[in-house]
Amino acid sequence: MRRQVWVDIDLGALSDNIGKIKSIVGSSVKILAVLKQSAYGHGIIQVARKLYEEGVDAFGVGGINEAIQLREDGYRGQIILLSIVSKELAAFFIRFGITPTVADLSFARELNREALKIKKVVPVHIKVDTGMGRLGFYPDQIYPFLEKLKKFSWLSLEGLYTHFPAADTNFNFTNRQLNIFRKLIKDLKTKSIDFNYYHSANSLGVVNYPNSYLNMVRPGLILYGIKPSADLRVELKPVLSFKAKIIFIKEILPGKTVGYGREFIAKKKTRVATVSVGYADGYPWALSNCAKVLIKGKIFSIAGRVCMDHIMIDLGQDKEIKKGDVVTLIGKDQDKEVKAEDLASWAQTIPYEIVTRISREIPRYYLNKSTD
Repeated sequence: MRRQVWVDIDLGALSDNIGKIKSIVGSSVKILAVLKQSAYGHGIIQVARKLYEEGVDAFGVGGINEAIQLREDGYRGQIILLSIVSKELAAFFIRFGITPTVADLSFARELNREALKIKKVVPVHIKVDTGMGRLGFYPDQIYPFLEKLKKFSWLSLEGLYTHFPAADTNFNFTNRQLNIFRKLIKDLKTKSIDFNYYHSANSLGVVNYPNSYLNMVRPGLILYGIKPSADLRVELKPVLSFKAKIIFIKEILPGKTVGYGREFIAKKKTRVATVSVGYADGYPWALSNCAKVLIKGKIFSIAGRVCMDHIMIDLGQDKEIKKGDVVTLIGKDQDKEVKAEDLASWAQTIPYEIVTRISREIPRYYLNKSTD
């Protein structure tokens, strides 16, 4: 009953990528795998199961709903919420054993009250704003806040972390952030305030900033074989392939147009294939007239604008392409490959957006291909 569009997820590639990350950071560094937004569009449950098999130490999520999904699937390890929520949701952290990021006293007070009800100490993580300008306390605000937080006897200080906003573009700024964070850690220790875990390294930090590992890292996009920066020097295996089928082919005469806005005008007689995928499925409208796709190991171009449910492909005079053939939007076809990074470049966006925009309604099929 579904439209002819789907996503393949290669769990073997995921295993290879986490193995690569482990080899980079070493066995003494804990790995907090980031599973935000349904594991960056790959599907949180199946990805989490595989990463658990591979010995990942903890999972980082962006919302309580994601943490609850993991708990209901049977995961009993640590889950850390890498954002903040209102105090009205404090009870969920107790009920489902979720580690929160704490950023204000009202939330901490409510969390402590809920923990008291069942006499269970709750570990918390504190975020330091060293330059992201989003969540967390500035370094000079941390100590006064922690002094107040210590009064809540049912909360324990487990983790302290920060985030890099420009690890791909500004090496000096990122290292300055790290120096600020390290100094804060040292200063807090002189005041007898210590944490079990300190983490700052995101995907870029893991690859480019060995001095940022501390004792825990937070790989995200590189888990899925996608590079957040084109010049990232690490070999990864893409985990996700995005595919659809040709549902119609017609011959277009010279001067005829294709699609909304009549932006594709045939210069000569050509065959045009209609494919069952569009911007409602997460294939960006910005790819209109510029993206490439693969069919039977050959490269073809988008013809005209991306529609809500369809795209059109300029087949030229190729007679081998037939209705029902598979179109690879992201992934490999024989010796050719289109990567999420390619779509991001064509659409003038970032690869994070490409994979997280793929509709959750599109079925995911989980494979476990043999590794090299």
